[in-house]
Amino acid sequence: MDFHSTILTRTQSLLNIVATAAIVLSPTLILSMKGGAGYCFFTVLVLSLVYLGRAENRRAAARLWRTHRWFLGSLLGLPCIVLFQILVMGTGKFPALDPLLRLALSIPSFFLLASLPSRQLRLVQWGFVAGALATGAWAVYATLHPEVWFDPGRLGNSFTNPIPFGDTALLLAFLAIASIPRTESVVPPMEVAVKLVALIGGIYASYLSGTRGGWIAIPMLLWFAIAGKHWLADRRARVIFVAVLAGCVIVAASTHGISTRFAAIGSDVQEMQEGNSSTSTGARLDLWRASAQIYAAHPVLGVGRGSLESALGELAKRGEVPKFVVNGRAHSEFFSVLAEMGTLGILALLTLYGATFAAFWRARRSTDPDTVVAAYLGMSLVGSTILFGLTIDVLTLVMNVAFFGLTAVTLLAWIEARAREIAASGR
Repeated sequence: MDFHSTILTRTQSLLNIVATAAIVLSPTLILSMKGGAGYCFFTVLVLSLVYLGRAENRRAAARLWRTHRWFLGSLLGLPCIVLFQILVMGTGKFPALDPLLRLALSIPSFFLLASLPSRQLRLVQWGFVAGALATGAWAVYATLHPEVWFDPGRLGNSFTNPIPFGDTALLLAFLAIASIPRTESVVPPMEVAVKLVALIGGIYASYLSGTRGGWIAIPMLLWFAIAGKHWLADRRARVIFVAVLAGCVIVAASTHGISTRFAAIGSDVQEMQEGNSSTSTGARLDLWRASAQIYAAHPVLGVGRGSLESALGELAKRGEVPKFVVNGRAHSEFFSVLAEMGTLGILALLTLYGATFAAFWRARRSTDPDTVVAAYLGMSLVGSTILFGLTIDVLTLVMNVAFFGLTAVTLLAWIEARAREIAASGR
């Protein structure tokens, strides 16, 4: 091997090692270090640009684009619409483009990650486990030190309020348990035990956050965690898993925090019936109605990404909506996109949801256990993002979009790597 080839080989090995570390650290640090997921995202992006510097790698990327064009193309829709609003319509705001750019910038990262061996890509599962364990440890610490709480009765952290904190903790918990191999052969008991502890830790953190909107995703996440042929085929494993979940549900349901959060819904409804809509539930409903009203006036492209607050302010000045609903976000991904990006934005959002979910849905039928695990992890990621978005704006936080984009392309790259390896082995 000549000197030039040696340098290229060592450079590629270094790229692979650093990229692998970044995809593992992204879920590990997302709730533990401010900007942690973003640093990991841009590390992989920079490495991918180096990787694409070689012509043969660009040719491989072109083949991957043709194979996964719907998945990758769906990542471009929302940022392209906002860019059009900014440059052509003059209605969009550059700060509002920042988070959505992470979707588009995930594409070159996919080309690099798809070139990695699957044994490196599968390590992302331990990032989910580490992230859930770290979040659970923070929740235990906060229980013993109430002064660190976001506000009384709601746990967040120094850089994330309780809603995205609780939703992300819940997702990490179920990604950890869903990463257990889909095989009927015996899984190492220590692996199952560690991932069960991660599940409990993430659920506990979500419980302390009081994020009731995110809890609607639990049945779906539970189904993705236990579906398919895997370790739960063993009777003892089923008993242990059901016992752990039943214990969590019983303990949570019997606590003051859960009962208070759900009792608040009934209280809000009662006040709304009495004409007072300035409650958590009432304000959301008024905000959604106002967003629909804005859409009716701007049906094609909306009022511009980042312009919702000023549009609501104008409605409030005219007395068409209560002043307390004036907000920069509609507290719903659907209604924010509806008001700010119109029909084209909704189509782009639905394409993002549908194309990414469909790619993982198809892969779940594979006979390869690794591919099936990656598929169920991907469905958990996309499905939870959809359900969380019913009551919050997921894609407005840089942290959320960076994590979604990098994790989605990592899981798709894992599936692609396994397909390449299986084809090479002649199976």
